[in-house]
Amino acid sequence: MLITAANIVNLFYIFVKKIKMIQRIQTVYLLLAIICMATALFTPFSFYILNEQVVTLKAFEINNGINDIFGRFPYYVPIFASLGLSILAIAKYKDRKKQLLFGKINYLAILLSIVFIMMDVTFIAEQLSVQENYHIGAFLPVATLPFIFLANRAIKKDEKLIKSLDRLR
Repeated sequence: MLITAANIVNLFYIFVKKIKMIQRIQTVYLLLAIICMATALFTPFSFYILNEQVVTLKAFEINNGINDIFGRFPYYVPIFASLGLSILAIAKYKDRKKQLLFGKINYLAILLSIVFIMMDVTFIAEQLSVQENYHIGAFLPVATLPFIFLANRAIKKDEKLIKSLDRLR
């Protein structure tokens, strides 16, 4: 199967159609978090200029012409964990306690990815003896944190509303 923009749009449409509670605001926040983390997978975290050659650090590779540069951390593991936790939180819309648990674990996965990225960007810059230059991919996990925070806050608000309605019955 060829991956085209139309296929991606169709898969996204099927995913959104399957979600019954898309109108809830926490679902929108979680979708924004998914978009940020998925974009972080494919954008460079940093670039280095070495002898007029640009070396870029990405989630899956280091693009360079030099073979002795290695990253120390698998960035894609906490990024995929964050993506999976966000998708699970959307899928478990009926169980708000599990949604909150997934959100808290998601914080940990995002913070772990931020730490891995920042440590490796600095490590590679020291290894090459050049200055580190951060790219947009390094900041996308940071941008995801407010979306997870807002989603958790909306989930707590829903839980409080449900509990208050139960008291009225």
